[in-house]
Amino acid sequence: MTEMMSLTKYEHQVLPELRNQLNQSESVEDVKKFFIATVQELLSLATEGSLSADYEDISLVPGQTPYYSLSSRLTDNDAIKALADSDLTAVLKRLAEQASHRHTHLMKNNTKTNLKIKNH
Repeated sequence: MTEMMSLTKYEHQVLPELRNQLNQSESVEDVKKFFIATVQELLSLATEGSLSADYEDISLVPGQTPYYSLSSRLTDNDAIKALADSDLTAVLKRLAEQASHRHTHLMKNNTKTNLKIKNH
């Protein structure tokens, strides 16, 4: 039986900053930007700096489980393949869930704000 590598220590390093950024985000674009930057940092930590993910390689997909998407350029990368026996997908899913919840909240708020503006 193979031993699963845990990336939760890296999750704990990036999570406080992501939460702080999500709390301060004012638009859905902020949420996406902060989520992508956090995943880039997580992947860099997990691969000991051997992988530098581009902004376009990571997407937040609210409303669609697992709430994120990685490009084939990333998923085909040897550094990511080396993490196949890790909890990377679970960590990414947890980060994406938080970002997705904030995204949904801001979308609802944006709709209410726009309705108020139109009615005045």
